[in-house]
Amino acid sequence: MAIENKVSQSKIMFINFLSYFILMTAAPALQADSIMFQANLERNGVYEAEGPKSEPVLAWTFDAGAAVFSTPLVYSGIVYFVDIDGGVYALNQSDGTLLWERSLGGQPSFQIAIDEDVLLVGRLFSEEGDGSYLIAIDRKSGEERWKFETNDRSGMDSPTIYNDMVFLASMSNFIFSLDLADGKEIWRHPISGGDRQPLISNGVLYFQDVSQTIYALSPESGELQWSFTPPTDRQWHFSTPAIGGEYIYALISGEESSVLSKINKINGELVSEFPIDYSSMSSVSLAENVAFFGDDGEGHAGAHGNMNAINVKNGELLWRFETEGFVRGGAAISGDIVYFGSHDHYLYAVDRHTGEMKWRYETGAGIASAPAVVDGRVYFGSIDGHVYVLE
Repeated sequence: MAIENKVSQSKIMFINFLSYFILMTAAPALQADSIMFQANLERNGVYEAEGPKSEPVLAWTFDAGAAVFSTPLVYSGIVYFVDIDGGVYALNQSDGTLLWERSLGGQPSFQIAIDEDVLLVGRLFSEEGDGSYLIAIDRKSGEERWKFETNDRSGMDSPTIYNDMVFLASMSNFIFSLDLADGKEIWRHPISGGDRQPLISNGVLYFQDVSQTIYALSPESGELQWSFTPPTDRQWHFSTPAIGGEYIYALISGEESSVLSKINKINGELVSEFPIDYSSMSSVSLAENVAFFGDDGEGHAGAHGNMNAINVKNGELLWRFETEGFVRGGAAISGDIVYFGSHDHYLYAVDRHTGEMKWRYETGAGIASAPAVVDGRVYFGSIDGHVYVLE
């Protein structure tokens, strides 16, 4: 049975204290963590934990009151997420009770990042027009630790944490490196703007900006190692690439056609291009030389979308699973199952090898949140304003 969690303001302080006391004094049964978008710094979407293989049950749901596009993150018994109105939430992992919440006063970055001490979230813009920032929030109390602002008022998007540094892009001009301890700027590098996540692999920082150019930078200095600009004039990009072995796999959108590009991560040389049939706003997931990504099908006229599985050695389409809505969130790979949402209101579990549906779960609106898989459960948000946890 669904548990609708709407907590009155008069009870929040008591629940906060009680839940925090329990979490800190008793070893919680749920200990595995998921601390970033797409599971890891190479953004391949592969989770070590296994999720429900057969028809799931609802463990709990939380009503945020506004659409949830972010991937819920789980750390040390607490679930964190943001909603589209700028609400930032910390919930008890066991039952979804509210520990704390705060408001950014404007639209947040699409994804967040956490470590042992802080939660990082960007603010893209606000109705008041008073600029944007990246804020570090104390993970346990919800209090502000520090805030990073720039003078160009460009939106601060999704952060990445690595080696006590923070990397994030503005929506217009730069990718930044900050000190995780205090938010002080270390370096900045010019880009054409960004709205997705940086990647890290073998000590190198990678990022694909809205011009679809891919950069390889030194995390310590910001020095450019190489850049790859695809042969397209389309200034539009919403997908985060994935890294596997020696290669970056990135979706490149064109006016007439799109491709999945295979790029050498050492020197930036294009190795292969695999044509794809439909435009995509989905991030790429990757497991055992197979790339998984969603698409928009034939567009609004067709009103459907697909999850695709492509062999990245030869570009062969292994299978395609059609849904009745766009598939724009990333896929979570867990064991032999691929979990993903669709704008047709369903979360799907599909066999990774065959594309056969194992089960689906309906919510009240479309799903653009990439799921996370932790301790036998799947965590995801819906445009209906809820976070769902299935087991």
